[in-house]
Amino acid sequence: MINCKERIEGLLSDVTRGIYEKETDVALALLAALAGESIIMLGLPGTAKSMVARRLKSCFMDARGFEYLMSRFSTPDEIFGPVSITMLKTSDKYERVTDGYLPTADVVFLDEIWKAGPAIQNTLLTVINEKVFRNGDREIRLPLKLLVAASNELPTKGEGLEALWDRFVIRLESCSIRLEQNFKKMLLDDDKYSSDVTARNPISQEEYAEWKNEISKVHIPDTVFHVIFSIRRALQAVRIDNDEHRSVYVSDRRWKNIARLLKTSAFVHDRCGVEKTDMLFLHHCLWQEPEERNPIRDIVVRCVFDEESSKIADIKGRMADDIRRHRTNPLFRGACDYSSEIDHLADRISNMERTVNGNIFVSPEERKIITGYLKEMYKALAFLRQDMMKLED
Repeated sequence: MINCKERIEGLLSDVTRGIYEKETDVALALLAALAGESIIMLGLPGTAKSMVARRLKSCFMDARGFEYLMSRFSTPDEIFGPVSITMLKTSDKYERVTDGYLPTADVVFLDEIWKAGPAIQNTLLTVINEKVFRNGDREIRLPLKLLVAASNELPTKGEGLEALWDRFVIRLESCSIRLEQNFKKMLLDDDKYSSDVTARNPISQEEYAEWKNEISKVHIPDTVFHVIFSIRRALQAVRIDNDEHRSVYVSDRRWKNIARLLKTSAFVHDRCGVEKTDMLFLHHCLWQEPEERNPIRDIVVRCVFDEESSKIADIKGRMADDIRRHRTNPLFRGACDYSSEIDHLADRISNMERTVNGNIFVSPEERKIITGYLKEMYKALAFLRQDMMKLED
């Protein structure tokens, strides 16, 4: 296994200089690039959506970029290159001059993606999913590592955009700067960090190909599959508010792509196997409407730690039974070694907490929520230790 985490952290440190509260967005975009997936950023104008794509380009050695602002008047020529008049005249072939356009780019940014016409969108389906572009009678394998799409709005329902929307495995909401101290820094920034920063030690094409092969070898254990199954079942009834429960559809194709993201996360963190804590960013992959994101995040956190929560409940139930038996028979001290069980479980939760704190793809806000959830588990373990003393009375 290649030592990767320190390298990725260094790249992220370089490319996030001078931008504020976008560290997790950039990290998830890089995760998508390493996994060969695409992302979409939804948000109002002026929230650094295009800068994320520009910065990501510098993570890859000699990478070429392409960006375009879509409108309803945009044509395929503007995205995929103009038709070659020479080829039409000399060979009677309909081919595009692709140099400098999307088919030759490593990192692509397409703004206002839903304003593109059907001819562009249909071609993008193949570009995103298969990384190929049909140019005349030739099929070109694309160097594309990451496609970042952006929009101020969700795709309009009933206009055939569902297939393209489904291709964006990671969906991020791009927000304005929240913290006043960061907002002040942004106002005082003299723009010394341009969009095109230089990253030290960027990823070469050879490394990218090697990492791609190594990611495929990463193992997904049954414990992770059990969590996936639990999340999948829970998505059938997501509680949006007190009065509404909603079934959230996630296609089999998205789950397949999510599995690739999980393998990539494990690889980035220098592991040969996926761990449950690798799944804590999955809410960015599962929502269809923005109001579903936080409820789904809560589902993911609950499912990731469900085994530990169930173990606490099991110990509590068995201990309560033993305490009742002890009251009728003071010589009875319990049917098992609760102290060892509790210590083992506490160590396991503590190890998971350390993994969460070291996870590149978990934001500070999400880490705070998870810490609060774990705090309740530690509190429950403390009560179990107190109850254990009742068996010694």
